[in-house]
Amino acid sequence: MKNFYNLESDEVRLMNKHFTRGRNGQRVQCVVIHHNAGVLSIKQIWDVWQSRAASAHFQTESVGRIGQLVWDANTAWHAANAWINQTSIGIEVSNSGGPAQDWPITDTAVIQSARLAAAVCWHFKLGRPVAGKNIRWHREFTGTSCPYHLAPGGKYHRRFMDEAYRFYDLMAAGAVHPNGELKHAGAPAPQPRKDLKDVLTIKFFVDFIKGFLGPLISDVKDIREQLTGAGGRDGGKFPGWSISQLVKNYQAKPGDRGTLPEMLAVVVTELGKMRDDIDEIKKNGAK
Repeated sequence: MKNFYNLESDEVRLMNKHFTRGRNGQRVQCVVIHHNAGVLSIKQIWDVWQSRAASAHFQTESVGRIGQLVWDANTAWHAANAWINQTSIGIEVSNSGGPAQDWPITDTAVIQSARLAAAVCWHFKLGRPVAGKNIRWHREFTGTSCPYHLAPGGKYHRRFMDEAYRFYDLMAAGAVHPNGELKHAGAPAPQPRKDLKDVLTIKFFVDFIKGFLGPLISDVKDIREQLTGAGGRDGGKFPGWSISQLVKNYQAKPGDRGTLPEMLAVVVTELGKMRDDIDEIKKNGAK
């Protein structure tokens, strides 16, 4: 794109038919995403639509170039639904392979299309991209699988939406040049804010309990066992600390630093030596 802020594309190749001038008084409310089900350039999709009663506002090529084929103010014939056509911007994305390859799309095309979708949301003041709200999918409105891998559940969907979130935040912060490049190279980009429904999942809570609370609980049980001994609630589960090893740990440290268990081990060891000395004195008598 030459300018994401004002939706100026790399190439303009306007349709001369198969679209409707104006929007019947409606305003843009969402973006509708499609895939070509073909490996097509901007010119090639224009040629296809010369004989097929269809069109879209934008086409993204596999190399990332974006072309405009219908002006934003006009109605493209892309969703097989008159109301949606009048209230949306249609974005077509080229595939990089055919049905034998299961209709792949290059990462460049996914990223550029996501940025274009975010730019449409920013330009028309639709708010931050939200799948199912201001980012819609062709299959919602007619009997088709389009946009296939880009739709929810598809292998490119999360990549597409994450980039749409990220790029919208950058645009809103004024952190990108019109062509999409970061204004401050190397500066950390704002992290996309995730929807709560995507964060507060059962897996999130399970991972939190296992990863954070689990070790804490284990440490508490370990400490309780050490304090209460074998008769405690978890008695016998832990062998305890090696006193000789704790003394070695203490002796290996510089200065007079040591942990509480190490210092207690030193005291116990010294008391043991004193007891042996006293026993020896009692046995042999003071000299």
